[in-house]
Amino acid sequence: MPGGQTSYVDTLRQVCDHVVSEHPSRADLVGWLQDNFAITRRSAADRVRFLRKAGVFELTDDRIALGEHAGRWHGEDDEGILIGLLHSRLQYFGEMLSELREGPRSLEELRLAAKNYNLNWDSDSQGHRRRGWLESAKMVEPVGNDRLAITDEGRTLLAKLKIHSPGSKQELSRPQLPPEPQSDGTPFSPPKTTPSTTVSESDESVTENAPSPAEALANEIRSASTDSKNPDRLEIAIREAFQFLGFDAEKLGGSGKTDVLVMAPLGKNDSYSVTIDAKTVGSGSLGDGQVDWVTLEDHRKQHNADYSMLVGPNPSGKRLMDRAVDKAVAVLSTDQLADLCLQHADWPLGLQDYRALFESGGAFDTAPIGMAARDLNRLRCLAVEICDKLAERTGTFGPLTASQLMVMVDQPDKPSSEQEIQQTLDTLASPLVGAVQGTASTGYVLATAPRVIQQRLQQLGEQIAS
Repeated sequence: MPGGQTSYVDTLRQVCDHVVSEHPSRADLVGWLQDNFAITRRSAADRVRFLRKAGVFELTDDRIALGEHAGRWHGEDDEGILIGLLHSRLQYFGEMLSELREGPRSLEELRLAAKNYNLNWDSDSQGHRRRGWLESAKMVEPVGNDRLAITDEGRTLLAKLKIHSPGSKQELSRPQLPPEPQSDGTPFSPPKTTPSTTVSESDESVTENAPSPAEALANEIRSASTDSKNPDRLEIAIREAFQFLGFDAEKLGGSGKTDVLVMAPLGKNDSYSVTIDAKTVGSGSLGDGQVDWVTLEDHRKQHNADYSMLVGPNPSGKRLMDRAVDKAVAVLSTDQLADLCLQHADWPLGLQDYRALFESGGAFDTAPIGMAARDLNRLRCLAVEICDKLAERTGTFGPLTASQLMVMVDQPDKPSSEQEIQQTLDTLASPLVGAVQGTASTGYVLATAPRVIQQRLQQLGEQIAS
């Protein structure tokens, strides 16, 4: 879910609030997710599909509504209902919680334990997703050395779940938990209904394949952040992260040198550089006592850099943030950097957009980056809708101008001006794109099939990259 691992449940609650208040169609909900969380339409559609398969949503008369148990969770604010519902639909969900009963374990250990349930995963990405739900529901919590521990809430829930034994084939059929209390005082009774759909690892729409490059990078950043015995690992991950974001990045390290030097080559007047100090902390939380502020300032001067940044797991404490503001050092958590990589995979921004990461000392404010991603999303949606309207209407009405399109396109959050539509048409009509043809005065029509447009843009990107 958007928002990072500790926010899965909060994000879902926002989505459910929208569903309850607006009763959207599936297409409307996909568009709302796309606009509000700066993700691609495909990613938004995948999330809606998953939540339907998981029983959170149901489709009635082409309108999205909350399923029975999701409705109870939403109304009662009991995270156990939600986790019980997901456990009934996803393999190795409650079982992963059960694996923590005997003590904290790393995601790698939990991945290996999954083999006992006939799940042969090649990476920790599936565990990361389950961890996101369990941690955001306060059923597990991170402890030292990048390990997870079950909480008291998790143990209480676990006692009510039907857990499948290692080696047995799990049948995913109905929510195990928690239905309404019984009148005789016993906590739970069997569920009243059996959902019509289930989720299995082989279900094509929710199959968890090998992680994408962005997911693999995000996983490595998080894992390396607490590997205090191998600090080079985090430095390498940070270098690769900023290279992924479009920067020139070099790992230096060693005595008297910054860990990572990042450069944004934007020409003579706009280029900027950043010295980055990487901190691994086995306990998973970076405090002021682990930071040498004088050295950070020396590194910035040594490399004649414009900005200085500190990256580590869960930077916390008023003293750390006050010192960062005083020393003009931007502070970025490793979770935030991982999430930026995932967002960049959907909405790749430019180096000038990412300048907001470094400009102010102290904790990083994600708002400017999120706003830039939403603007990019809105412009993409506008281009797609323009092409849709040209495909639908020009056969009947002939070429359409920007002023005619302005009354046809639907951009509820920020209606598009005629000038913005004309600028988008100019882009689509450029020889390099060739999506539409025409002039501002005579109007435009589609110039070719969408697959040809895709081919042109893909070839252009490949040639520039090479």
